[in-house]
Amino acid sequence: MAYSQEQKENLFKTIFELIENGDSLRKALKSVKLSSKTFYEWLEYEEDKVKQYARACEERAEALLDEMLDIVDDSSKDVIEQDLGDGIINTSVNSEVIQRSRLRYDARKWLVSKLNPKKYGDKVDLTTNGKDLIINFED
Repeated sequence: MAYSQEQKENLFKTIFELIENGDSLRKALKSVKLSSKTFYEWLEYEEDKVKQYARACEERAEALLDEMLDIVDDSSKDVIEQDLGDGIINTSVNSEVIQRSRLRYDARKWLVSKLNPKKYGDKVDLTTNGKDLIINFED
């Protein structure tokens, strides 16, 4: 299917907005019904779109950080209350929900560190010059 320049612009705009809001490229392309092959072919000829795509990916990391905060702040389903009758309420910890929240948080944490490693990746301390390190092999 041939797309007009206006249609391509609208598709790029929609795709980039979806990515900025946390969607993966695959999910964004699926929602606009565009193949990844076509998307990457278009990027080859549109240098400004490459920059916009990179920026959208950076923004996605920020959206994922917001989701992470929402996940850890939501404790609404952490406790199960069961009415046993006669005014007796049994409460118990919903460990399945807590574990799933931890998994959702950890998955986003890992992804954010890969999407923007300079900003959110693990920091390695390379400040030693090798001379300050003293190793004593003698007992």
